[in-house]
Amino acid sequence: MISYLSAALLASIGVARLVAVRAGPRHLATFFLSMAAGLAVSADATVRLLGDVLLPRLVTNALQLLAMRALVQVVRSTRSPEKPTPFWPIVLCWALMALCYVDIVPHRLEVGTPAFQWRLSVVAYQVVLTTYGVACLVMFTRTLARSAAARPRGTFRTGLRILICAAVATIVWVLFSGLPSLWLEITDLADLDFMPRARLVGLCAMVLWVLGGLFTTWDGALRLARAWRGIRAVTPLWKELVAAHPQIALPVRHDLEFTLYRRVIEIRDGLLAVRAHVPPQLGDWLRTPVDEPTRAAAELAAALVMREAGRSWPHPPAEPDGAHPGVREESAWLSAVSSAFTHSRVVREVRERAMAEAGAPDQGAGRMLRHR
Repeated sequence: MISYLSAALLASIGVARLVAVRAGPRHLATFFLSMAAGLAVSADATVRLLGDVLLPRLVTNALQLLAMRALVQVVRSTRSPEKPTPFWPIVLCWALMALCYVDIVPHRLEVGTPAFQWRLSVVAYQVVLTTYGVACLVMFTRTLARSAAARPRGTFRTGLRILICAAVATIVWVLFSGLPSLWLEITDLADLDFMPRARLVGLCAMVLWVLGGLFTTWDGALRLARAWRGIRAVTPLWKELVAAHPQIALPVRHDLEFTLYRRVIEIRDGLLAVRAHVPPQLGDWLRTPVDEPTRAAAELAAALVMREAGRSWPHPPAEPDGAHPGVREESAWLSAVSSAFTHSRVVREVRERAMAEAGAPDQGAGRMLRHR
């Protein structure tokens, strides 16, 4: 059960990484998903279901090597220009492990005996697995330690440090579980006693990987949640402006943060496009003082009505704003404008006053009143 739970957590982190990084390197997602699949395959329940011990171990080890290669890719992707990771070393390791497995299978009944543990194919299998895994982990740990030292305080740096501990624990696990012939000889442990201890060390390492992955993805998950809320908040305003000026819409992208950024730009372009249709007497229609988002929403509502009626007025060019708000501040402002545009009674009264002023036909009025 612990193996399946850890596998589920690792898989959820991997899927979260895939969602967060839809375009670009997905090496960390490959790592977490490979380790999750390896834990699920090596679980006791899976081994009992398959009725074989050696095949699940081969599949698990192959997935672990794939995960180690993904860590090397993470390290190389931080270099500029990115240095590609050759695929032939892991293919060679898989081929050697498969050849050793073919020689081991006929002697499966000898598992646990000294003759089996020092068999040439068994030793070669262990050496290939351990050498590749440790080499990848050492390279990853050194680079991650340098990166963590240069990061500011926060959950991301904490996550990096936990991942360093996870990598060190995984090196210990690989050296211990990957060389059972050596440790069985040194410790005089029985084969049945060795595997539970190796699995315990592996689960401790997996817990650290899960914690590190959660800490490093926490900020990204929060950014995605904020972007999703921002998109939902500005969508009513965006739809109205795109309906009035379809040319402001940019090609569709599926990245949430970038989608929010582009919608902010499109809304700003739409507001500039309808600015000439804002009636100069708008201030007289506002009976009571209102806040800035409500006034901006009232201007837009009146401008859309006058644009449909074909009326416009000359306006002085907008003065450049010295402030340069970020996407978060801009989306918060436009969210407030969108909310006022949809729900404010003041905006509804201004829209009705503009329709009366423009003499809009009933069918146009029906469309413009859908926000009431």
